[in-house]
Amino acid sequence: MRYVLILIILLMSVIGFGQNRHLTIGYQNNGLCFGNSMSNNGLRFNFIDKNVKIINGVNITCISNSLNINGFSLGLVSNNDVSVNGFLISGLSGESKIINGLVLSGLGHIAHKLNGVGVGGLAICGDTLNGLFISPIGISWWNTQKIKLINGFTIGVFIGANTEELNGISIGFLHNVIDELNGVGIALINRSKELHGFQFGLWNVAENNKTFKRMPIMNLNLKRKTSR
Repeated sequence: MRYVLILIILLMSVIGFGQNRHLTIGYQNNGLCFGNSMSNNGLRFNFIDKNVKIINGVNITCISNSLNINGFSLGLVSNNDVSVNGFLISGLSGESKIINGLVLSGLGHIAHKLNGVGVGGLAICGDTLNGLFISPIGISWWNTQKIKLINGFTIGVFIGANTEELNGISIGFLHNVIDELNGVGIALINRSKELHGFQFGLWNVAENNKTFKRMPIMNLNLKRKTSR
């Protein structure tokens, strides 16, 4: 507890000097940093990030807003780092442009491109997801918008995946809504405009199956996808 109080005092003291004021224990921007430094190589603590360019190492804040993170980034409330290479944690939610690595979010995280592993309390969504994605609710946006492309393995415990195209495997309890499925879909209800692979569930819809568009238990189409 004593060390936590010391940390809070240090942060409050440097915040009082201005938005980019900070105290670094080390050489230039290398070492242990308290406050809103624009760049740092090492371990950095702050309340709210502003105008942060690059962090190489560990960044721990309430609200993280950095252009580039290489290492570990923890936003206790939210994490809006633009480009992340490493491990990102967001207490509630956040949004990033590109992430290469692991994402953990209390509610959900939006990444325009995510390469790696994403775990969200409510949802993981974005434009392009490559890797493994897990959520108790689903791998989808919170509205009617669909994820553009998923390459990999998704587990949406409740509603599954809602995407324009999926190459891989999608598992959901209630349903999978995948316009183009190249792989395997498992849920109570599976719906695809174009299926190249398998659907397993109570009711399976594959609109490009001329003979068996709607099937219980299983639907399949083993025809190769035609080039566009």
